Amino acid sequence: MTKTSASCVLSAALALLVPATARAAKPIVAWHIKNPPAKALKPGDRFNLVLSGQIEAGWHLYALEEPPEAAVATIIGLTEGDPADLLHVEEGKPKISLDPLFNVHTGFFTDTTDFTLNLKLAKNAPIGSALLHVLVRYQSCNDHLCLPSHTDTIEVQLATVK
Repeated sequence: MTKTSASCVLSAALALLVPATARAAKPIVAWHIKNPPAKALKPGDRFNLVLSGQIEAGWHLYALEEPPEAAVATIIGLTEGDPADLLHVEEGKPKISLDPLFNVHTGFFTDTTDFTLNLKLAKNAPIGSALLHVLVRYQSCNDHLCLPSHTDTIEVQLATVK
């Protein structure tokens, strides 16, 4: 291969990478909390939040449990020191089908998805106002490629009383 040919191949490869890198900068899933608590919470109170994701057309994200040889399963948690404890997470029923990228059956969501977070306000939660940080780690894929997994943080303001 000549130096010019090698340069053309390298340029073509880099041209293919640039759109993928630029694509990764734009969120594929927009997250928000549907139902922040309407009233002040007391330490020990249990409450639910619905984490909703709007998924860009042509893309999907994976369910909470996936086979090890598949894509990255969605993981939802809170930051250390948050004023609540996450007891468990419920998901809607994912679509199940053979994933062409991994050649295994996976559970995934397209268009929109909701996760219900069952929480309990910590005994030592600050009185007056507290900020909760919901973390969602996920991987977005389409039928041809997967973007690297990443974590988004969604903040929820809580009113607290004694």
